[in-house]
Amino acid sequence: MLVAELLDNPELDLRVRVRGRVDRPIRWVHTIEVSDPGRFLRGGEVVLTAGVWRTAGITAEAFVADLAAADVAAVGFGLVPPDTAVPEAFVDAARAHGLTCFVVPVRVAFLQIVEAFVNTKRAEWERPLRRHLAQHDAIVAALRVRRGVDTVLHALSQQLGHPVAVRVAGGLVAGEAPRPNHPLPLVGEGLADAELLLPRPVADLDVEEHAAVVQAMPFIALEIERARAVRATELRYAWELFEWVHSGAVGIATVRTRLHALGLPPDGPLAAVVLRTSRPDADSVRLGEFLGHDGAVAQRGGDVVAFARIEGTTHELARRVHDAFGDGVVHVGVGKPGGAAELRVSLLQAAHAAEAVSSRERSGWMTHEQLSSPSLLLSAQDPELLAATSRALLGPVLEHDERRGSDLLPSLAVFLDAGGRWQEAAQQLHVHINTLRHRMSRVEDLTGRSLSRTADRVDLFLAVRAFRQS
Repeated sequence: MLVAELLDNPELDLRVRVRGRVDRPIRWVHTIEVSDPGRFLRGGEVVLTAGVWRTAGITAEAFVADLAAADVAAVGFGLVPPDTAVPEAFVDAARAHGLTCFVVPVRVAFLQIVEAFVNTKRAEWERPLRRHLAQHDAIVAALRVRRGVDTVLHALSQQLGHPVAVRVAGGLVAGEAPRPNHPLPLVGEGLADAELLLPRPVADLDVEEHAAVVQAMPFIALEIERARAVRATELRYAWELFEWVHSGAVGIATVRTRLHALGLPPDGPLAAVVLRTSRPDADSVRLGEFLGHDGAVAQRGGDVVAFARIEGTTHELARRVHDAFGDGVVHVGVGKPGGAAELRVSLLQAAHAAEAVSSRERSGWMTHEQLSSPSLLLSAQDPELLAATSRALLGPVLEHDERRGSDLLPSLAVFLDAGGRWQEAAQQLHVHINTLRHRMSRVEDLTGRSLSRTADRVDLFLAVRAFRQS
């Protein structure tokens, strides 16, 4: 409570004679009628007096000077009949020391002023507790509507006025990380790696902010532990589902029931996803978080496998999954979408696609459609093997071009891209058709292959393609 707030209380009808620093907070309200009153004061009090000290021969100047030396916030002079006015010497002394001085009317007892101060202080003392209870009730009410760490973080973020987040093992689990952020370890079973990311260090939070954080932390820990327990159950259910689908050991009705239990539509469209990675434990969690309620994820051996609800094309799904793991080397395969009856084929296709693309050192993805293209499957093989194979076939042609400065290989590439149509290829090369025939005859001599045979033409086409990509 400030001095100004006490003076402005209409029920007290206090009359200000000297207005000093009325913005000072009041420590207490104290009645004093003794000499040397400062020895009983700590500073910041509002002192009430009726001038009884005058009977001991103490002057107003001495009394007020001692109060000013004790750094009181204000002094009030209470009128007691037959006195009807505060002594001017008292007012002059207060003015000289810059001390707020007010007059307490006869009808107002000092006790009323003390009660007014205590009631205001009680409200101030209760305010943090009431706010603390309101914050608790807000979190509980929010969790009744929707469970989850996000719900608690949203409530805490509103209380702090800044974003907050939870990070587990280096990855963001929920919320929006403030920038900069200051981690605060969470306490709970299995939460040794979990941190609450705050906008400021705990030591810099004010009392109410600190209380809000302390109050929210048990709720956050509880929701993380609950989510992990649910996740563990879902993983076990999902692992059984993948085993059933892969082995074909159970009927479609059982598969449909398990899909429904995992929140996935038994009639689809669902597509199998296989993720080849060097860190299947961590990436199975990341894939689960990426797919959310639109997928079921499990770890089978060194692979991460999933059935994902699909919207759009399998190419879009494969690209989005691959891009979500852009910080590591991953290989993604996606099978053909369908319902419960088609999941086994989709799973096999996804596994084959992942196997094909994982032969490369760099990350990549492949879908079931690409499995039907031999040239695309070939492009997924080891780049060094492809380069060696293509050079083994085209080596004599390359050496001829390098030694003689000829254009046999470029001419062969144009001829094959033109589908073996002589006139079209000659026009693209800007040469006479007989020149092109002579060049292709020389290629046949150097490679021992015939462009009139389909098998030889396919080999040459794939070799040129692989050479271009090497």
